[in-house]
Amino acid sequence: MQPSASPSGMRARLELPMRLGNRSRFFHRPLLSPVIESAEQLGRLVDDRKEIAGQVYNGETDGDYAVLVSATAGTVRDEEATLDKVFRLFPRIREVRAVDPGPLGGIARCGNGRNAQYYVTMCAWADQISVGMVTFLSPERRLGLPDGEFVEIRSELEYPIPGLPSGQ
Repeated sequence: MQPSASPSGMRARLELPMRLGNRSRFFHRPLLSPVIESAEQLGRLVDDRKEIAGQVYNGETDGDYAVLVSATAGTVRDEEATLDKVFRLFPRIREVRAVDPGPLGGIARCGNGRNAQYYVTMCAWADQISVGMVTFLSPERRLGLPDGEFVEIRSELEYPIPGLPSGQ
C-alpha cells in the first residue's frame, strides 16, 4: 500500500509486527472485530486516508494483559481536534491527560475506563501523518498509565518516511 503524504511532504507507513514487546499476535474474533472497527473509525478522521491497521496482541503469561492496536495513515489537519474526536468515540474512557508522544511527535493522551470484563487504559496519538490508539486490557486494576510502554509500542507501529521532492 502507498504510504500517505501530509502537506509537509512526510508520509507514514504502518506496520503490525508479529511480536509487540513480549506479546504475540492474538487472533481472537471477539477482540479483533472491535479493533478493526476502531481502525475504520480512525480512518474517517483523516484526509486522504491511505492505510489502516488493527491487531490484538496477547502476553505470554496469565499476568500479562492484551493490547489492542488501531491506527490509520493519512493527512491530519488539526491534531488537537482530531484527538478530541478520538476520545469522544470512547465515552467510557475518563481521567484523560496529556502524555509524552515520544520521538515521533504530535500529541498524545491516555485515559482509564472499565467495561464488563476488563480495566481499560487507552492511549491515543495524532500527528500530521497518522492517528492511532493503543488500548491495554487487564482483568486487574493497574496503578498509573503505561506512558512509556505506549511510546515504545507506537514506535514499533508508525514509520515516518520523507516525501519525494516535487515533480517525482
